[in-house]
Amino acid sequence: MISSLIIFNYSFSDKSPSWIPQSGALIQSVEKVNDYDAACSGYSVGRILREQKRVLASVRSELVESQNKIEEIRAVQEELQRLIPQKQLELSALEGEIEAAQRQLEELRETQNVKVFLPYSPLIHRKSYEELPQVPHSILNFDDVIDYSRCSISSFMPIFVDRITDGRDEKEWENVFRKAAPVLTEKSDEACLKIRITNGILNTDDSYNTVLFNIGNPLKILQNLKLIMVQSSQLRSFDLAVLANYTSPIQQSPVPLLPIKRKYLIGMIVRENSRKLDLSTLEDSGNNATHKFIIGKCYENKSNCSKEERRQIHSQSTFCFLLESDEFLQDFIDSIEFGCIPIILSNSARLPFEDLIDWRRAAHRLPIARLPEAHFIIRSFESSDILEMRRMGRNFFETYLADRKSIADSLIAALRFKLQMPTLETRSDQKNQAVPLFNSSFISPIGSLVNVQQNFDDEYLLGPLESRVKSVSFAYNFTEFQLYSYEIWNTVYSPFRSKEFIINAAEPPAEAEFHEDTRIGFRAIEPGSGVEFSKALGGNRQREQFTVILLTYERDSVLVGALERLHQLPYLNKILVVWNNIHREPPDTWPSLHVPIEFIRVTENSLNNRFVPWDRIETESVLSLDDDIDLMQQEIILAFRVWRENRDRIVGFPARYHARYGDSMFYNSNHTCQMSMILTGAAFIHKNYLSAYTYQMSAAIRDHVDDIKNCEDIAMNFLVAHLTRKPPIKTTSRWTLKCPTCTESLFKADSHFEKRHECIRLFTKIYGYNPLKFSQFRADSILFKTRLPQNHQKCFKYV
Repeated sequence: MISSLIIFNYSFSDKSPSWIPQSGALIQSVEKVNDYDAACSGYSVGRILREQKRVLASVRSELVESQNKIEEIRAVQEELQRLIPQKQLELSALEGEIEAAQRQLEELRETQNVKVFLPYSPLIHRKSYEELPQVPHSILNFDDVIDYSRCSISSFMPIFVDRITDGRDEKEWENVFRKAAPVLTEKSDEACLKIRITNGILNTDDSYNTVLFNIGNPLKILQNLKLIMVQSSQLRSFDLAVLANYTSPIQQSPVPLLPIKRKYLIGMIVRENSRKLDLSTLEDSGNNATHKFIIGKCYENKSNCSKEERRQIHSQSTFCFLLESDEFLQDFIDSIEFGCIPIILSNSARLPFEDLIDWRRAAHRLPIARLPEAHFIIRSFESSDILEMRRMGRNFFETYLADRKSIADSLIAALRFKLQMPTLETRSDQKNQAVPLFNSSFISPIGSLVNVQQNFDDEYLLGPLESRVKSVSFAYNFTEFQLYSYEIWNTVYSPFRSKEFIINAAEPPAEAEFHEDTRIGFRAIEPGSGVEFSKALGGNRQREQFTVILLTYERDSVLVGALERLHQLPYLNKILVVWNNIHREPPDTWPSLHVPIEFIRVTENSLNNRFVPWDRIETESVLSLDDDIDLMQQEIILAFRVWRENRDRIVGFPARYHARYGDSMFYNSNHTCQMSMILTGAAFIHKNYLSAYTYQMSAAIRDHVDDIKNCEDIAMNFLVAHLTRKPPIKTTSRWTLKCPTCTESLFKADSHFEKRHECIRLFTKIYGYNPLKFSQFRADSILFKTRLPQNHQKCFKYV
């Protein structure tokens, strides 16, 4: 055997001799040995080491490559894990859209919707149905003077206006009626109604569908004259009592409701036709009770009947006793304008639009035989009732009788209700047509993605992400004439146009969702709590969604954050951003959410733009938001659910109140046990209140908001409280909503609170009283702070 020996000399010194190979050198020297070892493997030790080293390098290379592949796979896995929540949301949205589409398809199949159809041909001509058997009657009625074949509902009541006499007043009235007409026509033979203006002259050739508007002395009307007469007295049953030549002495500052007591308890004007009336018992009753009466006897001194003297009596009296006379309507309107409660000593005296306006809420009728007892009767009235009658009288006056425009609008509205004619979207509605901000588009050119981490906590689920659902509009075009007539004329004071929505429309009974023909739109809540509750809105109404209105000016980054927080919010229909900065174009890139974000261009920087009833709003519910408000989605959904059950109220978050300090009223934001206002920077409001704010509310209030750039929220609270006599509703425990990233806000200005103090006082003066109502509770989730068994979940986990 030939072998090579390597002899190692081991040294026990601390340091090895220099001639001894180190470990690396030793290996290299061994690798160089190429002797053949037949007894062992047949290969040299060096060759074996070299082969093992090659194998090791190969394995190491494979490990590195495998590690790289593992990293790549891990990156792909992480990306997939990151996409899973987003894809689950997309899947949930698609499932919601599919379900909503299936529901809509089912509803379309089941619904027998006749609202979209119009008459196929003109109505029956009058001559055709005059030959039918008629119930005999000696006096004409409304149907006897109308040819309905000229008033098809598809015509939207075209009106022809002209004048019989040619004076200055007649020309002004003609212009007023032409502007008030829902549809104006210049061809009398195509008109549903012909409004003819006269100053005391009667044209007996007029007949059928003619409204004779007399601005002069009352005309003696023949009972068989087939037209509708409008004047102050001498009227038939279907004629209308209107005082055309009334001039109001009070402009922007109505007589305040308070104090309730005035110089005289009773004021009365007695004219020549009532001089034989025995007033001794009434005067004796007042003397015995030490109450002051003022009785103007015109037949003794004509100066007692001057307009100035009569108005002096009305303004100084708590109750005004009114007798029938040619000047009765003048006295009646004077009394309600000056806050004197009319006591009408007649059951037959005609009042303006009395078959539509409930004057019982503002006046009290007594037969003249009860004149000796009248003093005792009025003394029994509660103070709160007197103030309410005074308030209602002013509301009726300001809405329907205050000026020529009000009278013309009210007359056409009364005729429209009698004829049951819906209106087309009129000129007033066209003012609300939104203008797109991005050239011809409401949508920003570039949409950026919003990354939202899915929360898999079942208790955090807020509701399904459905396809967009509009509120059904103009569904009450005919029921408004009877079922909702009282509310429209006497509560919301807006009979002038067909209603897109009615706030307190009738609700179906609870079991409606069990029947095929009434279950449309319902998504019932299953038995259970948390998770089941989140699957549907529930409540007493069919499904619906809400629109967010964001008013913004300068803070683009703050607005982006506000928009991103609304991503994947259930029941959201769309977002309208009102771009209030008229001097700067917006950026092209905005977040891309699950619903459209529409940007509206305005012509002036005004806080009133927040409350314009834009045509782009397609839902009844509106969430008014400031761009710096940071709300949790749970809070928004809770407030939306609360609003659905209180549709006539403002429902929101930060609460404020008004309070008396000394002899003045102040605005206050301190934490207290009662509130009277909800800030509309975070509040749900019905769209109808946007129309009321823009068109019904006094223009002086909107002008003041523009002048000081403040108080639009106080103005909306005043308006809703005035219309409903109810306070707003606060939800959740939030008292303030601060924006830590905002560098400037209106409320930070030193003059902010001074402006708001003044707004409270000015608005009170304009309304004649302070309509704000106090409330001492807030609305929370029904299981809030309730201890639940382990197998139940709360409706909302964080609110």
